[in-house]
Amino acid sequence: MKKLVLFIGILAVVSSAQAGVVAGWEIDGVDVDNGIQLDAPGTPYAFSATTSETAHVTAKLTLGEGVLPSTAVNKYGFKISASDATNSLVGAISQNHYMEFSIEIADGYALNLDSLEIKGGGTATGCSNVVLMTSVDGFIAGQEISSANSANEADGIDTDPTGFGAPIDLSGVQYSNLTGAISFRLYGWNSTSGSGSTFIRSLGGEDLVVYGDVVAMPPGDGVPSLALVSSNGASYVTVEFDGAATTNYVLQSSTNMVSNIWNSVSVPFAANTNWNIETINDVGFYRVIPE
Repeated sequence: MKKLVLFIGILAVVSSAQAGVVAGWEIDGVDVDNGIQLDAPGTPYAFSATTSETAHVTAKLTLGEGVLPSTAVNKYGFKISASDATNSLVGAISQNHYMEFSIEIADGYALNLDSLEIKGGGTATGCSNVVLMTSVDGFIAGQEISSANSANEADGIDTDPTGFGAPIDLSGVQYSNLTGAISFRLYGWNSTSGSGSTFIRSLGGEDLVVYGDVVAMPPGDGVPSLALVSSNGASYVTVEFDGAATTNYVLQSSTNMVSNIWNSVSVPFAANTNWNIETINDVGFYRVIPE
């Protein structure tokens, strides 16, 4: 059975507004190792956003199971045990070498992402390579959003020319009309000492900021959800529809998000429906939109 990646979303169902701060973290005074200014000491070192759409968004920073907390004040980050070091992104993914920031959107609302800014870096013996990945793309090697190849410098993962190059653009269609929860991870590898660290640092103002819009969905127009089901080697997509019975939607597919070419693969529907999907490529994207 071919592998499918599902893009879940509806376009043009919610209204848009000027992008604002969805979630931001101020690192000033944070001591991860001792639990100072965190939600609570110890694993997973959760640190709630200091600025957010508090009525509609819950956002937290956490560390992966495979890393240790950094020990410097005014930094939120991780260290990798020397015996657990890896030299590839595939190794970093398999060994949970990351820090994560997650955003959960309240029921009845959708998130349209816009961009991300970060102030961070590492020590000389920390990870020289860091990439940003997201749950939208499945945390799969080859699906990185952005990369920094000199991350083991004080400003090595800043979103400026010294690190990632520029603020990270999240305005693509796959980052629109998100519901439920979405996570971002900064994976790191090529560290040379167990004492080396990779971190977000305090540099005045918010040090990690996610920009976008949180918008209310129209009353009565619930978001259809997509679920991939497989049986005896066959694949099909299930659409669970909870919108108004008079509203028609269609299921569309795309094999290449870059070209933004979508093909309708269903007739208009307004009820729970299953479609058999023949997979030609290893990766496919699906969406449900109003007719």
